[in-house]
Amino acid sequence: MFAATAAVVLAGPMTACSRPGGAQGQVTAEAVTLSDSQAEQALKVLAEAPSHGFPPAAFPVDGLEDQLKSDEAGTRTAAQRRLASELVSYARAMHGFAIPKGAMDPNWGMRSSAKYDAAAELRAAVAQDKMQEWLASLPPAAPQYEALRKGYATYLKIADDGGWPAVPTGPALKLGAGGPRVAALRKRLGFEDAAVAQAAPDAPYDAALGQAVAAFQTRHGLPATGAVDAHTLAALNVPAIARAAQIRANLERWRWAPRETPPTRIEVNSAAGLFDMYVDGQPAMHMLVAAGKPGDETPILTSKIHTVVLNPSWNVPKEIAEKEILPKGEAYLASHNFVQEGDRLVQKPGDGNSLGQVKFQFDNAYAVYLHDTPAKAAFTRPQRQVSHGCVRLEKAIDLAKFVLGRDSGMPPEQVDEDLADADTHAIALKTQIPVAIYYWTAWVDGDQVAFRDDVYGWDEAVLRQLDAALGRRT
Repeated sequence: MFAATAAVVLAGPMTACSRPGGAQGQVTAEAVTLSDSQAEQALKVLAEAPSHGFPPAAFPVDGLEDQLKSDEAGTRTAAQRRLASELVSYARAMHGFAIPKGAMDPNWGMRSSAKYDAAAELRAAVAQDKMQEWLASLPPAAPQYEALRKGYATYLKIADDGGWPAVPTGPALKLGAGGPRVAALRKRLGFEDAAVAQAAPDAPYDAALGQAVAAFQTRHGLPATGAVDAHTLAALNVPAIARAAQIRANLERWRWAPRETPPTRIEVNSAAGLFDMYVDGQPAMHMLVAAGKPGDETPILTSKIHTVVLNPSWNVPKEIAEKEILPKGEAYLASHNFVQEGDRLVQKPGDGNSLGQVKFQFDNAYAVYLHDTPAKAAFTRPQRQVSHGCVRLEKAIDLAKFVLGRDSGMPPEQVDEDLADADTHAIALKTQIPVAIYYWTAWVDGDQVAFRDDVYGWDEAVLRQLDAALGRRT
């Protein structure tokens, strides 16, 4: 047992180097008293913080247990003060405030701007003797977060045990192939696929192995051909420690996400190029999307769709107009319905309009939206980051009919009529639809982790900022 309890001081102000989130982490000086059991619970949770992807030195508790047992009152008080400080830091980090605001990429717009008073929550948990409940409430409650955390542990163990072997380069591997490269392929897949691990290591490339390869390709956003081409080989040979790092980055992004998930909502994964709509918590529509290309990244954000626009005009951003459209000449502008309206270039509704036939508007600081597109070829690609930042929808008209039908009872035939008359129709929704644009490069699908390429380089950036904020605290 610890020595007798004593007052724990939540000292303030606390600096950016000692508190995740900088100025938002400041608290006023106030005393609380942790019981022995509360301190034990807190130490256990802080010791497990690296399992959430935090750096090992993020919330150091080395020596605290002995110091809390000290016969010296001053030592106990100092230890308890330090424990309280680490708890506040941990709680703020769990709510997405580990990285200081100034270090966040401007396109990472999902993290709440509201202040989070971890010190007040700690005081309440101590006073109400609900430390265990409070600690359990700090991580995101989304099942995907805990599933990813388990996946993180799995890939870390693989890496700690030496990782998986690389599959040697060479010609494409497919049905009927044999030899050392096929044996290496079986061994590599066996780390993530128990059925492959049970097969004879020297067996030829049979249908079962082809199915395992196809499943691997699906989880990595590759065409499920069942044959190992250059792209599949590259994905196979990403080290386990690199996959664990991907999961780490996504765990941090989960901590930025809103804690409440509306039952009716739209979710976009810009890294995977996927769209899902849920109604009353159940899947209602799925489609492919094309997000922004590197340099024109689609931001991470939450908002609410308030207007569906049929036959929209495109108000061309000045930079795009000057660099990409105007240099093509007057003939191109005329044939593609571009006109100059004041100082702005506008593309009128009609065939070839870059926004297609439908636009879904929502308030945001980036002037992005969801829209149709006449350029359907992008949806045949496994990598679909091709836009200027907005999200192009594979089935925009289907979505418009579904949304407008649910919202106001508009029949699909009416949508078709409005689209056919070529006039612009801006239809305000009676009930706005929550929309979230995420950047998930790792998520759990079934009982396995799915991965996507980090096309924006944001995984590395997130981990660099996270480790800078928490890796070496003073």
